[in-house]
Amino acid sequence: MIKIKPLVLLFGGIMGLVACQTKEEIKHQTYLHDGVEKYKLHCANCHQEDGKGLAGLYPPLANSDYLKKNKASIICAIKHGQADTIVVNGKKYYQPMPANPKLEGLDIAEITTYIYNKWGDETVITDIKTVEKALGECEGIKK
Repeated sequence: MIKIKPLVLLFGGIMGLVACQTKEEIKHQTYLHDGVEKYKLHCANCHQEDGKGLAGLYPPLANSDYLKKNKASIICAIKHGQADTIVVNGKKYYQPMPANPKLEGLDIAEITTYIYNKWGDETVITDIKTVEKALGECEGIKK
């Protein structure tokens, strides 16, 4: 009688699930996984891991009307920062957001995918083309 170790069964089960997924599903899961890690590194200090913001200083992402209406502005803010006063859920926020100039298009796409899947009622990937388009438009404004 052959004994199969539980770890082998677990690995085989995971591989079976992965084999059933499409490339797009795997890409989506990768964007979410990498996005949450990059969000924690670059965004959570102010917006918090739960997306609720910080005591009136930094706006929430969770349940945010601004998030849902301003995707291109969010993408630009992730890369270039935000100096203007914004209104989120009827409340004014004056605290500037620092730029993240070292983030590449893929980094921003992953962060945006995570944010919008977590708090923006989306279930899709924010692709690099969308990020590049938004960044191109805000680059033109910043010059």
